[in-house]
Amino acid sequence: MSTPASQPHGGLLLERRDRVYADDLLICAIAELDLFTLLAATPLTLDQLCEQEGLERRPARVLVTLCRALGLLERSETGTLSVAPAAACCLVAGAPGDLRAYYASLRRRPAVGELLEVLRTGRAAAWASNTQGVGWESTLDDPQQAGELTAAMDARGRLLGPALAQTLDLEPFAHVLDIAGGSGIYASALLDRWPHLRATLLERSPVDRAARALSKQRGDDGRLTVLTGDMLTGPLPPGADVHLFSHVLHDWDEIVVRRLLAASFEALPPGGLLIDLDAHLDPDEGGPLEVAEYSVLLCHSTQGRCYSVTELADWLGEAGFQDVRVLPVLAGRTAVLATKRTVEIG
Repeated sequence: MSTPASQPHGGLLLERRDRVYADDLLICAIAELDLFTLLAATPLTLDQLCEQEGLERRPARVLVTLCRALGLLERSETGTLSVAPAAACCLVAGAPGDLRAYYASLRRRPAVGELLEVLRTGRAAAWASNTQGVGWESTLDDPQQAGELTAAMDARGRLLGPALAQTLDLEPFAHVLDIAGGSGIYASALLDRWPHLRATLLERSPVDRAARALSKQRGDDGRLTVLTGDMLTGPLPPGADVHLFSHVLHDWDEIVVRRLLAASFEALPPGGLLIDLDAHLDPDEGGPLEVAEYSVLLCHSTQGRCYSVTELADWLGEAGFQDVRVLPVLAGRTAVLATKRTVEIG
C-alpha cells in the first residue's frame, strides 16, 4: 500500500475535489438570498435567519459556517451574525465595490438551483448532480454504481489509510470492526501497520461484494473478514475492541449519528476504543475553510454535514464514552478517539 509521502500533492487534490460545491453555495447566498445585504441591515441569529428566509437549519448552518470560514460573516458571543468588512465592501447593496451582479451572472448554474432547493427543503439533491435524480444511497443498490463509488472511496483511502495507521497506537487491541467501511481500505491499512490485529468489515449488499474483491486484490490474507450487514438496522456485531467509522458519520443527520454512537458503546467491551476519521470543524464551527467547503458537498448530496469536534465530544459523552481526544491525520482530516468506560457509573 502506498504511503502519503509518495503522493505529496494528494492532500491538495482531495481538497480540490471536496470543495466542488462550495462556490455554488456562495453564488446562491449572494445572488439568490442577497444574504449580506440582509444581514447588513439587520444582524440575525441562525434561527432568526432560518425563520425569516424560510431556510432549513442544517443547510443554513453549513452556509453560515462557509461564510464565516471565508471571512465574510462574523458571529458574536450571543450567536448574532453580522457582515464582516470583507463582505461589507463588496457584497452589500450600495457598496462602492458591489460585486453582486458579477456573481448573479452565474446564478443559473444547475448546482446553484440545487443548493437553493436544499436550503429551502433540507432534502439532499442527487449525487453528483445526476440528471436522473439518483441519491447517493440509491447508488449503493446498483452493483455497477456501488462498485464505482466504492472504488472512489478506496482511492481516497489509499492516501488517508496509512496516515491514520501511523497516527494511532493499537498495540493494546486485538480486533477492529470497520463499520460501513466501503472497500475496507482503512482496516487494511491498520492491519499493515499492526500485524497482530484482525479486522471485520461490516458492509451492506452489494458493496460487500466489491469489498471482497478489492480485499482479495490487496492480499489481506484472511485477516480481514467481510460481514454483510447494515449498521442502521440492528445492533453492531460483538467481538471487536476497536470500532472504526471512516467518513461515515458525516453522511447522516444528528439523530442517526447519536444512534450509531450509542450502538457502538453497547457493542464494545469495557476499555474498547471508538475512532472517527473524518473532516471535523473547529469547536466554534468557524473553519477550517477546507472542512467548511467539504461540508457543502455533504449537505448537497447526503443527509449530513461535517460536525465539529465539540458536537462529537458531547454526543460521545451522552453515549457513555470518555477520554475524548483529537489527533491530526492528513488533508484536513482528524481522528476523534473515545474510550468506553472500564467501570460503569450509575
